Amino acid sequence: MSAWLLPAATAAWWAGLLAGFGPARSWTTWIPGLLGLASLAAGAIAAPAVRRRDPVAVAGLVPEALRPAGVVQGVTPPMRRPGGSIVAVTALVLGGVSATGVCWALIAGQRVGSSPLAAMAPDRAEAEATLREDPRPGALGWHALADVRLVRMADGSASSLRETIWLSGDEEPPSVVRGDLVRIDGALQVPEDPEFLDALHAKGVAVTLRASEVERVGGSPNPFVRSTQAVRETVGRSIEAVFPVREAGLLMGLALGDDSHLDPGVERDFKATGLTHLLVVSGGNVAMVLGPVLALVTMIGLPRPAQVVIGLGTVAFIVVLTGAEPSVMRAGAMSALTLIGLLLGRARSTAVVLAGAVLVLLILQPVLVLSIGFQLSVLATAGMVAMAAPLGERFERVMPRPVAAAAGTTLAAQLGVTPVLLFHFHDVPGVTLLANVLAAPTVAPSLLLGLLAAGMGIVSEPLGHLAGLAAQVPMRALELIANVAGRAPVAHITSRGGPLVLAVGSALVAALTVALRTGWRPSRRVVLVVMLALPLLVWNSATSAGPPSSLTVRVFDVGQGDAALVTTPGGVTVLIDGGPDEEQVATELAALGVKRLDVVVASHPHADHFVGLPAVLARFQVGVVLQSACPTTSALQVELDRAIADEGIDSRTPWAGESFVAGDVRLDVLSPHECYSGTESDTNNDALVIRLSRGDDVVLFATEPEEPAQEWLLEQRDEAGLDLRADVLKVPHHGAATSVAEFFDAVAAPVAVVSVGENTYGHPVPSTLDALAGAGSAVWRTDERGTVTIAFEGGSAVVTGQR
Repeated sequence: MSAWLLPAATAAWWAGLLAGFGPARSWTTWIPGLLGLASLAAGAIAAPAVRRRDPVAVAGLVPEALRPAGVVQGVTPPMRRPGGSIVAVTALVLGGVSATGVCWALIAGQRVGSSPLAAMAPDRAEAEATLREDPRPGALGWHALADVRLVRMADGSASSLRETIWLSGDEEPPSVVRGDLVRIDGALQVPEDPEFLDALHAKGVAVTLRASEVERVGGSPNPFVRSTQAVRETVGRSIEAVFPVREAGLLMGLALGDDSHLDPGVERDFKATGLTHLLVVSGGNVAMVLGPVLALVTMIGLPRPAQVVIGLGTVAFIVVLTGAEPSVMRAGAMSALTLIGLLLGRARSTAVVLAGAVLVLLILQPVLVLSIGFQLSVLATAGMVAMAAPLGERFERVMPRPVAAAAGTTLAAQLGVTPVLLFHFHDVPGVTLLANVLAAPTVAPSLLLGLLAAGMGIVSEPLGHLAGLAAQVPMRALELIANVAGRAPVAHITSRGGPLVLAVGSALVAALTVALRTGWRPSRRVVLVVMLALPLLVWNSATSAGPPSSLTVRVFDVGQGDAALVTTPGGVTVLIDGGPDEEQVATELAALGVKRLDVVVASHPHADHFVGLPAVLARFQVGVVLQSACPTTSALQVELDRAIADEGIDSRTPWAGESFVAGDVRLDVLSPHECYSGTESDTNNDALVIRLSRGDDVVLFATEPEEPAQEWLLEQRDEAGLDLRADVLKVPHHGAATSVAEFFDAVAAPVAVVSVGENTYGHPVPSTLDALAGAGSAVWRTDERGTVTIAFEGGSAVVTGQR
């Protein structure tokens, strides 16, 4: 088999699975299967047959006069049976593989679609299941994947089956871990939300079980898994005893794939620098453990079969111990194939081993093709296989060999995953390459010294503490790199996502790979085409970054939430709230080329305003955070305060009447004057109301005040002459029925922007829209127009919508 054929077949199988789970999932199953088999058969028939050389003649046992001319000359070309062209045969074979992949995906999809548990829903049930993963806290309660083995329905009937479910609950996560056998009482449901249902299907899950009670029956029924549970529990307990909380959480992620103890600030810093792949167990961890084990058994002198068996056992133990993360499964499968090849004496190239491992995994678990973690792991490895060596050789011309090798490997992996990152997450930090190169020397010492300290801690806790001091040095260096690099004023590569981004990005990476490996240099025409196509891939507005010519306000389309950016000719940037998504606003700011935020306003601790702020603080330099002075025990507020402390940012809690000047812009705090009590929503009435002005241009950010706070503002206008007039009004509370018409009349803004998304509250309500119209305001809604941009030109507000 040619070196390129297996990788090509794997790529074809991958493409077939994606089509089967995506556009082709409504097809009849047997049609692509028959087409695939027919195409493979045609390829086999058309392939030219090769007759190998005659060993008797080659050995000299045939008289020279009777030998073929090639043998006399020392050349024995293989004899080929006439057949189709290599291009046609290859197309038939790869087309057949791809069509068969479509069929395999359709079969997997039907298996999920014909779920016995889904047929039982909705109903209450008691199930016995084995947890696939640790229960994770979420926005509402907790969740985990579990493999059901027995289910009893409310009518007393019982069924033995094997099916994976999405297990969730409303309370704190139960005290169970992956591998545990649990008994769950709850309600079987098939989600009505199509997006959530598609996400479950991508995991091979058709039904959820909303648990009202979870009882641990015992450890895993499998002895091998139970042994990994024991090791994980022992090592984890030692790590927590030996290391400070922050470093313990980091090591648990690095060594055991357990991110439940990870410090949120560390996680945000790693996201900001593109180092999140270090926070979970990866293929490198498999190599770091397998290498010493194989070295030991080789030194002992065990025969090769014994070495391979021990190696395979070690790989299986690591995969199970770390929870079978996609990257570990990929690395484990590659290690297993390499060990088997070693036993058989048939070593293969890394590209062939990678392709074989991926093909085996996708045959066994076709839904892995939909796992973003698996996609990134495979593409990062493929990038390193294809480009690390040629990039390293070029870097050696300007830097020492070890640094060049690290830079080449890091850049190759980053290039491999960038199109997929832009497709899924729309953002790649520009500092990620430098951060990965700097972080690379700290990862192995952190892991190995950390595990050594944990091992010593099992024997003697004081010795573990002593060894842990050495391990903390590389760990804290890693944390420092992530923290500093995360807020470096380096532009991000951003995109709007979509198939075009993936296609163009992949084509560019493929062309670069060919150029690096062959020395090919594109013509000027090709370079011109690439330069023209690049904006289709990347929409980094930083190309036009810099202070605007006038006061500019962008009310971001963040769905049912609030977030707005103000930029001024003096270079001042002000962010008002962070929206309901953890990353969206940070990505929007990066796309606009923002490097620093002079002021961040956190109006009040509700999720639709607060959730995105911690990521913003981790990724950008911030001058000061303004937030409500009214005390709260909200988890959102605690998280924001922790993020402010982690980043060392100045925080203020102003009251009505206080003002702040940042460059050429002024911020006047109009509300609150006190902490409200006994209103319909005290938190909303306690929200900061900011009147932002630059000269005669005024924007009123009425974030969420309801009737009581608005009525107090009207009293201050009448009694103290408070000026509420503005050119632009950010309408309170997404246009809810919680405003008074007199407030809109007092503001009298020609432009009113409602930040709103799909919701069940009816926002914005007709009465609010009528009141705004009565006040002379033209209403712009983010759910209809996307991000709304207001630029003050010539004394008037010019408004444009994204759509």
